[in-house]
Amino acid sequence: MGRRTELDALVEEEAVGSTLVRGLPGSGKTALLREARRVLAGRAAPVLDVPFPADGPAWDLFGFRAVLRAVREQYELFDADPRLPDSLDDVSRTCTEEGYADPWARFCLLHTMSTLFTRLSTTAPVTVLLDDLDRLPEPVLAAAPMHRAGHAVIASCRLPPADTVDSLGGAFPRTIELGPLPPDKTADLLRRVAKVPVTPAAEQSVRESLGPWWGNPGAVIATVIDLRDRGRLETADGLARLRDPELPVALPAGHPALAELARFGDVGKQVVLLASGPDGLSVDDVPFVAGGGHRAEAAGRAVDALVRDGVLECGPAGTLRCRVPGIGAAVAQEAGDQARARLHRGIAERLLEDGDARGSHGDTLARHVASAGRELPRRAEFARVLRDAECVLAADSPARARHLYAAWWHAGPGADRAARQTEMVRHLVRVADYPAMAAFVAEASDDVEGATMTELAAGAVLAAVHLGRPVPGDVREELGRGDAARVLLDLADRWFAGDRVEPADVSACFVPVWQQDGFVAPEPGPRTWRGRRSGTLLADACAVRDLAPVLGVVLGGDYRVPASGPLSAYHRARTGYAEGRWAEALAAVAELEALDTVDGLVREHARLLAAEMCGWQGDGQRAAGWLATVPEAGYFPLLRAWVEAGLHHHAREDEEAFEAGRRAFLAHPFSRDEIGASRLLCRLAWLAGRIEDTGGRRTVVDVAETYHEVRNSPRSFGVLALVRGLAGGDETQIHTAERLVRRRGGHELVLLGESAARLSESPRGWLREAAEHTRPGCAARPAGNAREVVNSGVRVAVGRPESDVLSATEHEILELIRTGQTNRQIARVIRMSEKTVEKHLSRLFVKAGCRTRYGLATSGLGRHHDAIGA
Repeated sequence: MGRRTELDALVEEEAVGSTLVRGLPGSGKTALLREARRVLAGRAAPVLDVPFPADGPAWDLFGFRAVLRAVREQYELFDADPRLPDSLDDVSRTCTEEGYADPWARFCLLHTMSTLFTRLSTTAPVTVLLDDLDRLPEPVLAAAPMHRAGHAVIASCRLPPADTVDSLGGAFPRTIELGPLPPDKTADLLRRVAKVPVTPAAEQSVRESLGPWWGNPGAVIATVIDLRDRGRLETADGLARLRDPELPVALPAGHPALAELARFGDVGKQVVLLASGPDGLSVDDVPFVAGGGHRAEAAGRAVDALVRDGVLECGPAGTLRCRVPGIGAAVAQEAGDQARARLHRGIAERLLEDGDARGSHGDTLARHVASAGRELPRRAEFARVLRDAECVLAADSPARARHLYAAWWHAGPGADRAARQTEMVRHLVRVADYPAMAAFVAEASDDVEGATMTELAAGAVLAAVHLGRPVPGDVREELGRGDAARVLLDLADRWFAGDRVEPADVSACFVPVWQQDGFVAPEPGPRTWRGRRSGTLLADACAVRDLAPVLGVVLGGDYRVPASGPLSAYHRARTGYAEGRWAEALAAVAELEALDTVDGLVREHARLLAAEMCGWQGDGQRAAGWLATVPEAGYFPLLRAWVEAGLHHHAREDEEAFEAGRRAFLAHPFSRDEIGASRLLCRLAWLAGRIEDTGGRRTVVDVAETYHEVRNSPRSFGVLALVRGLAGGDETQIHTAERLVRRRGGHELVLLGESAARLSESPRGWLREAAEHTRPGCAARPAGNAREVVNSGVRVAVGRPESDVLSATEHEILELIRTGQTNRQIARVIRMSEKTVEKHLSRLFVKAGCRTRYGLATSGLGRHHDAIGA
């Protein structure tokens, strides 16, 4: 439930006190009262549960009909006075519409109800739970008979509006306000309602939809249930993911917030629909929403009420926005796809009728013309208004895309329309909005010629690569009439056919387009690729189908990686792994799993990276699960063997690790998996040195020599030198390999640093470099002894892990210490007393050679001191 603190405050005392529980609708008031009843019933304490329905009779000011019904239904739970049936009859007789007719009759009714509660229990006071007490016209008098009889009353109600008198709070000695759940508790609730783990992308979509209501249990539960009922939340591979993730997540149609909105009629919905748009709704435009007159006054009253209710908020610039995007999405779903654009068209037309469209209302007119899009018929004068307004917008502003599109739409055929198209394509690349790019290219490709056809082809290819969908057939047929455009489209065809695409191929296709019409980008050629230290990284990125680094070089400052989509998620997974941001990388892999437009090679590579990261984090079961999803004879058979060898190593099975890698090379001697081959050979050479197997060292050198004979490439030569250095243990060979690796910028410097430190008389420099190249963000620090030796100046051989001398309980306590747990929290997790935890800590302090929890957490005790590059 996530309300443990509030529940403890309600029921932890021996004598439960009267308490008022307040919160926003959906904050969990009813669930908290239900849980309190369960706890009290477990103590054999008498509890009367009285829910007040929303459809109770209007004349029942005190809600005593609901109280009578609850007492009769729960009669057997109480050790009641024998005269209780008489009191029930008395209240039933007087609780009528006539019984509320005058003050004396109401006094008599309250008196008979007080008598009833004095007879309800003869052994102990009763805890009376009054849910939704504020639904009653007279809530204070409704609770008075229970208070007077000496019973504890726990009531729930909504938070009162800021501008009203809180009379109910003064009737209770204690008040508990339910705020939003913490983010982690809300995420746990989301997973419980979905019944399976939820992908990060789906969780983020729900979070963004609810806005400030993320943390409101009722809103989260209702939204997830609605998504599931409508088939948008589906389960695949044990994960709940959103179908059609590009569509907004809306609140369910029956949500109370939408029922409240309905009381404002169409005007209220129109205001919310406009305020939930990208630009919001200016308060100056509110009179134009309804067309003036009485409807304008109604719109103003609706705005005031919606701001007061927290549905809308007004910024410093006088712009109204919808605080909860899910409300706007629900209104938009009900109104239809083009409803918002039609509203903007209506406002633009009223502004034109006002006669001041080019004066004080010029920017306002441009904003509504841009938002109306194709709903407004083409008018050439609108293009000039839009260009004037667009000049003052920020270069990366989302509003600029709408202005540029509308200017293109309203511009007549000719050079002006072509110029607007060029601006539109370049802007969509700069803001990385490739869904909009795909839609624009499909629309603009109907009637284009020459250079404009080529730049549209560039936009179509970029959209296809980033969205993971081939260029549509009709667009390809229309744009393929130009020779230059066909070259770009052929590149996309090769990409989706799975062919190898090199950085030079991308450069040759895009640079001629990007340098025309004022586009500024570098002109990378073969010399540029070779001259850049990152040239190997770019080639490797292309080899594993991550075009983002190459496009960044080819398109220059115009390019940025989008926030979503298959290429974006894959690039974040690769860079997150390489830079040690493993939590982000694993989240990106999970995001990829939820997408349908991911090719097999990308999916396999991402899964192998996930398995490698989970292995280093000590989550062997999860790592094995990821590895099992990749076939042995897939796109990366040697990279898979590299991961498998690593998992064996983490399980202290170095011999099995070496054998798994050796078998993979025998089974796939001519595999195109060059990245996997180089990493696997390095890992095998490092493992051979660990197990001190002379035959194994000779075997891995032989395999590396064969690999170089087949490949005969700079990479294979560097790998051979590295393997000879690691396996042979010769300092000269290690220095040779070090120069090659440093020139390439490879991650194997960690391995070389450790190996050279073992042999050198002056290991300090090698160990410092190994420590500097250690990847952050993992549970098991590589080169663990390197940092200690650098600080102490003492030469120490890398031995077996110290975790061998720790018991399982000490291991668990040590890990909990490193996550910041207190002794009490550790005792609760491990199920032992705090005194026992303290005894274990004393032993751990002795073993670690420190006296503080910080020293224990940062010590090498229990760590797996191996190199991550292996």
